[in-house]
Amino acid sequence: MTKKQMARWIGALLMAGNLCLTGSGGAAERSYEPGGMWMPSQIARVHGETLKKLGFELDPKVFDNLLEFPLNAIVSVGGGSASFVSPDGLVITNHHCIRGPLQYNSKEGRNLLQEGYTARTREEELPGGPTARLTVTTAVTDVTDRLFDGLRDIQDDLERYQTIEKRKKELVKEAEAATPGTRCEVAAYYGGSKYYLITRLEIRDVRLVWAPHERVGNFGGDIDNWMWPRHCGDFSLLRGYVGPDGKPADYSKDNVPYKSKSYFKLAKEGIKEGDLAMVIGYPGRTQRIATAYEVREILNWEYPRAVELAQKHIDCLRAVSKGNEELTIKVTDAVEGQENGKKKRQGVLEAAKNIGLADKKVAEEKKLKEWIAAMPDRSKKYGDVVEQIDTLLKEQEKNREKNLVFGKIVGGSTLLSSAITIARLAEERPKPDLERESGYQERDWQRLEQAQERAQKNYARVIEQGVLELFLGEAAALPDDQRPQIYVELFGKDQADADAIKAKVSELLDKTALADLDKRIELLRKADTESLKKSSDPLIQLALKALPVVKENEEKGKRLAGAMLFLRPKFFEALNEMNEGKVAPDANSTIRVTFGTVRGFSPAPGKPEYFPFTNVWEMAEKWAKNKAEEPFEAPQRIIAAVNEKRFGPYADPKVGGVPIDFLTDLDITGGNSGSPTLNAKGEFTGIVFDGNIEGVGSDLVFQEDVTRAIHADVRYFEWLLDAVDDGGHLLREMGVEPVFSGKK
Repeated sequence: MTKKQMARWIGALLMAGNLCLTGSGGAAERSYEPGGMWMPSQIARVHGETLKKLGFELDPKVFDNLLEFPLNAIVSVGGGSASFVSPDGLVITNHHCIRGPLQYNSKEGRNLLQEGYTARTREEELPGGPTARLTVTTAVTDVTDRLFDGLRDIQDDLERYQTIEKRKKELVKEAEAATPGTRCEVAAYYGGSKYYLITRLEIRDVRLVWAPHERVGNFGGDIDNWMWPRHCGDFSLLRGYVGPDGKPADYSKDNVPYKSKSYFKLAKEGIKEGDLAMVIGYPGRTQRIATAYEVREILNWEYPRAVELAQKHIDCLRAVSKGNEELTIKVTDAVEGQENGKKKRQGVLEAAKNIGLADKKVAEEKKLKEWIAAMPDRSKKYGDVVEQIDTLLKEQEKNREKNLVFGKIVGGSTLLSSAITIARLAEERPKPDLERESGYQERDWQRLEQAQERAQKNYARVIEQGVLELFLGEAAALPDDQRPQIYVELFGKDQADADAIKAKVSELLDKTALADLDKRIELLRKADTESLKKSSDPLIQLALKALPVVKENEEKGKRLAGAMLFLRPKFFEALNEMNEGKVAPDANSTIRVTFGTVRGFSPAPGKPEYFPFTNVWEMAEKWAKNKAEEPFEAPQRIIAAVNEKRFGPYADPKVGGVPIDFLTDLDITGGNSGSPTLNAKGEFTGIVFDGNIEGVGSDLVFQEDVTRAIHADVRYFEWLLDAVDDGGHLLREMGVEPVFSGKK
């Protein structure tokens, strides 16, 4: 496009009057209290009347049954969420949640991470890779009494932890034997005062159906990440397959689409400002039920250090892959993940500074202590629980840098982490299954092998060299007494310079055989500790020396967890009692429900309130303003569709065109990505994919005035499939008749 054409384009958009980045706002008074990631069983009991007042047309008691709609249509995709949208196992989730399958099917000259993909037939649907999973929660059972029976009689912290872990393994083994095809876990709620056995159906054959171009699914890239206004079509489609008998099975051409008992219908009417919105998904982790000391640690050390290391890791990966498409494909997922986490932590730090979060937590804690001290029965019940927790946590400060860098060295290296896994499995295999460490039981062996297959897609010698040099360099920069043992094994106690580190890493990689996937798989299956001790492979030998440190750190963590088994629940119970039972449990990657309304926000006092919708005209304006350059280089076919006003029934006059994204005051966090956004009728009206930078501090404290969830609108999804990507066949499967597909 010439400069003259560009100017004409922008002028036309401005004359059209569609660039509605902000609006008058006028946020209505809330008739509800926002915030809270609620267990489904809490919805009808705690929030049933509120939902009815907000216009929810279903009986709130539908959330009491995991085996019925809508809960049985919710899917976990491993670190993200999703939902069924057809009876044939079609699943919708975020574009950014399927970078793994896109990378798995990419190669030089065929970069699906960039180009996207549309399967025209079922036969063209691509395997998601050996580690791809879809899981559906089928049961949540309270097992607190069984876990805690007689536990108070055990005085030793480690023994107490080991006892409860053994009981968890027994519960999981029983449940998985009783319900084949499931994957079970025991999860803690309410600070550990309640434990539930979670049973999930596990679909192991997951296939890629559709993903938009990268600059649709991730329009704006890291520049727009966590920002509003947003213009991101963060959608994708997968499909679950099972064996011909209908049971979960590994990938096979003979497999058939999973028949989902329930699925969401796409909303016939678009959501509007002020409407009820609800999200169901698997939020990862929040830390709201934390002491003031814990919050200070997060703000003063954990997050600043994580941001620093993330930037170094990003710079390293970009440097080693620059100008090489094959290497760029290998590092893309890691780079984007690091960028996302870095920016979120930066946002949390900025938000915490702006609202004085550390001081707020101190004030809240002071209030709690005064409340406890005000009544003798409270003092007897809760005592100095805060001080006890903080005393235990302060012990962790001494070696936090050493442990952090050690974890980066062994975790950042594909081959060294594989060597440690091989050494650990060799040690665990001879034990009875219930005595094996979690993650190394027989139920985990296939997954460990599949993880190696998947890791090979990310591996390249130059990447491995760069990452090991980076984190060994971080170890060298630590004080003498803080350098991890794995560094000392390689360089002694002195500080090694960059040249020495580079030479040592080159030597290790030259002499190891672990770059061969078949060799790693063979060792996982057959190696024993004695044979590994005799190995001449330097990474195997290094892993054997590192393993005692891994186990020592694990034991310290177990002792701490054992000590916390009664302290955390007591702390939560005190908070909950003081707040009259209105404290929601922290997120823990189990199924949760959150609700609120579509509404804008003011980014700062005195600033205009943002209009809670964006549209395709604004996206095109950004494309033009940034001269169609990365990360705003939307593909020409989408710009052509906008230019031709090929909008059909997907446009909304109040929004000013086809809606792209919208805001709500819902309470979400990482792991919610891909969760369906439902309207008052329980229909699919969008998909949540992000939050705003002003509100990311909500992982520590929910801020109702500025915390917003960002959702991609179902009308944009339908328009992309119909007018842009010729996916009318997929729309028909979801019950929508296309108007453009096949007619361009």
